[in-house]
Amino acid sequence: MSEKNKVYLIIDNRERKLMAILDKQYPNIEYETKQLDIADVVISKDVAVERKEGYDLVASIIDNRLFEQLIRLKDTYENPILIIEGLNNEVFENIGMKISSIYGALAKISYKMGIAVIPTQNLEHTAVAIERLAYREQIKHGEAVFSRKAPKNMSEEDRRVYIIEGLIDIGSKKAKMLIEKFKTPYKVLQAIKQTEITYTKTGKPKGIKGPLEQLTGFGWKFVEKNQKILFGDIKSPQKKIDEL
Repeated sequence: MSEKNKVYLIIDNRERKLMAILDKQYPNIEYETKQLDIADVVISKDVAVERKEGYDLVASIIDNRLFEQLIRLKDTYENPILIIEGLNNEVFENIGMKISSIYGALAKISYKMGIAVIPTQNLEHTAVAIERLAYREQIKHGEAVFSRKAPKNMSEEDRRVYIIEGLIDIGSKKAKMLIEKFKTPYKVLQAIKQTEITYTKTGKPKGIKGPLEQLTGFGWKFVEKNQKILFGDIKSPQKKIDEL
């Protein structure tokens, strides 16, 4: 396989069946696995895929989990994609939800939220769709998954965004949001450091308080991971109490 035709993905480490198909049928795909909080497959710094099987799609509409996941996906990536797998007659005949409600939700996702929706028959077809998305994005359009080689002709603003794109669980959209808000990478890092994680009475993380609080798409997991990698283990007030 020619190197010029290879594509590279980041795949959530729980997507074992998908990885098995890619390993067997797609020698042009190389990937690394991570436990992703946002998306199931990252195709480039701007494109990521959330995959939902038929029954899981319905369940996630009912408990509102789908919209929460897609809002985070859209907040992080410029071009989010929802792949719906196996939404067939078997699903429609065995769900406790009106078909009109399902299509109403999909209509909202596509034309209100602006998220592309791709239906597939099964996991094998999902693999085909992902390979084609990666080929068009990386080979046709020349976008890497996460390229850390900065072009020489970058503007000062773009270079600031580029620095912030190196943080954990962040895409170009979130990086731009942070630079627009805080102006410089140094002030972004200070904002992350000064943001506190809030906890329930039982000690479970529930949200954040501080400079990042008013920005969309930044939760306690983002703060916790990046504080740890940037500043070491910052003990929250709750952690300090627990250690007494």
